[in-house]
Amino acid sequence: MSGTVAGPLIQARDVAFTQPAPVALAGLPPVDLFTGRAADLDALAAALRPGPEPAAAPVVLSAVSGLAGVGKTTLAVRAAHDAVAAGWFPGGVLFIDLRGYDPEARVTPDVALSTFLRALGVLAEHIPGERAGREALYRSKLAELPPVLIVLDNASAADQVRPLLPGTRTHRVLVTSRHTLADLIGARLLDLNVLDEAEAVSLLDGAVRAARPDDDRVVDDPGSASELVRLCGRLPLALSIVAATLAADPEQPLDSLVSALGEASTRLGELSFGDSSGVHAAFDLSYQRLTPAEARLFRLLSLNPGRQVSTAAAAALAGLADGEAEKLLRSLRRAHMVEPGEPRGWFRLHDLLRLYARKQAEEEPEADRDGAVARLLDHYISATEEADARRNPAYQLSSEALAWLDIEHPTLVYAVVLAGLTRHHDRALRLAFLLTGFLFYRRHWDDCRLLYDLALDVAKQSGDRVAEAQAVHRLARLAREMRKRDVAQRLYQEFLAFSRELGDRPGTAQALHNLGSIARRARELHIAQAHYDEALVLYRELGDWRGEADILFNLGTVARERRRHALADEHYTAAMRLAVEHDDRLREARVAVSRGILSRRLHDHEMARHWWLAAITRYQELGQDDMVRGVRKRLAKLRRR
Repeated sequence: MSGTVAGPLIQARDVAFTQPAPVALAGLPPVDLFTGRAADLDALAAALRPGPEPAAAPVVLSAVSGLAGVGKTTLAVRAAHDAVAAGWFPGGVLFIDLRGYDPEARVTPDVALSTFLRALGVLAEHIPGERAGREALYRSKLAELPPVLIVLDNASAADQVRPLLPGTRTHRVLVTSRHTLADLIGARLLDLNVLDEAEAVSLLDGAVRAARPDDDRVVDDPGSASELVRLCGRLPLALSIVAATLAADPEQPLDSLVSALGEASTRLGELSFGDSSGVHAAFDLSYQRLTPAEARLFRLLSLNPGRQVSTAAAAALAGLADGEAEKLLRSLRRAHMVEPGEPRGWFRLHDLLRLYARKQAEEEPEADRDGAVARLLDHYISATEEADARRNPAYQLSSEALAWLDIEHPTLVYAVVLAGLTRHHDRALRLAFLLTGFLFYRRHWDDCRLLYDLALDVAKQSGDRVAEAQAVHRLARLAREMRKRDVAQRLYQEFLAFSRELGDRPGTAQALHNLGSIARRARELHIAQAHYDEALVLYRELGDWRGEADILFNLGTVARERRRHALADEHYTAAMRLAVEHDDRLREARVAVSRGILSRRLHDHEMARHWWLAAITRYQELGQDDMVRGVRKRLAKLRRR
């Protein structure tokens, strides 16, 4: 070397001339088959689009969360590709799978920083050994670049993400996780749900056609396609496995796959393909991240027979205080191992997660599982007793009680079935009979039939003649409400025989009472009179003033129909006296309506008007607007006359 040298002179034995380290700022994976999710894509686009950054947020960060296999990565990658195509990130994209839920392959922040620094062109020998130095260099390199999109896939906790955040709001960060990362301050959170049915069918059809464009099996058999989607819980991972199975066997009809997945006990095992991880394996990774207390509650939730469970019911299952159960449920919600139910305070399991939890529940000793079921049933019995006791002056269930029963109704019905199957016979009978008032009020006739048939079978198995009689009584009442006169009459006669056999005088009076009413409605007035007369004697002997008042009311109606008007007035007067004496406004109103009808038949319109106005006043006090309208129609007709 020759020439003039100015400035410091460095002498070295060896000089190596090297190329600069390669830069890897276009590392997005390809987009998987994608369908639907328009609203979710719009939400992410709004977060990624360049524009004024929120001053309060340290970085512009979006976190997509959801249960395993719901399609978080697919959505994030699709949103990232769309953003790059729109020219929003001239600095490029950094992408890494953090494998947060795999304990053997989890990427630590140190490793992730090293990976990103190399992608930014830093030579391996220039990467600092300590994390603080790596973070400082990483943020310094990003500060030199125009906007960059950083995609952190499959993070398990905020601590895995924070070291990888840029130092300025110029860049954007997109994170996916099975947990809701609410502790990432300033992050825009997006909870991803399963696909709706149309999107799920479209995904299945698109995946099958991607392998063979002329494969019409999904569109040619929409019924089986819908059932496959339902069996997969509309979970994209499960749907992709089903699509791969169909693509591998182009001759397999959809209904055969429906049959294979129809057995709940083997469904998760069927939802796997080749060497790839199936649904069960994906759930395993999430389950392993739970604490022992969270895992135990998750397992026990599968024992609840309904689609959703309240905090109080979950507490009963696990034998915990409500506050402790609520804390665990919130943790499971953040991990997307449970979903919010309706209304707030209820939770539910995804269908496939329920199957997974049920499988894991086999770890529990049988005695512990049975104890959990017993506690759950006792909770439902106690809560239903409390609701049934809350009635208004018209003996109707209160609005609060009805609201709770409407929410829990399907679960309570399934709970009776569960009690029967697990041989908790006393609990099955108690809960079935407790639900009578609500089921009849809401006219849930199919549920009545199911529960009372089950109660009858359980009572026969237990040799419980009293419970057998109660089940027959309720079946008789059901037949009467459904206007099946012959069936109702036969069952009430059977109930009458039971009551006499058991020495049940109140039951005997009720049976005679109802047989009299059936005969009265059939215009068999002599038979009705005989049944009513016998029931009246029993009610008086028992001191049952309500039964006595109702029989006197019915005897008045029988006499009125037989045109024995004086006798009818006598019976109505006696019934009214009992109602007034016991301040029973509902019975007062009923008798007043009938006394008005009797007065109109006697052409005493002033007295008819008096009684009907009295009935309106009573019904208004009770809040029974329908009855008020009915009596007002009678008054209107009277005025026209």
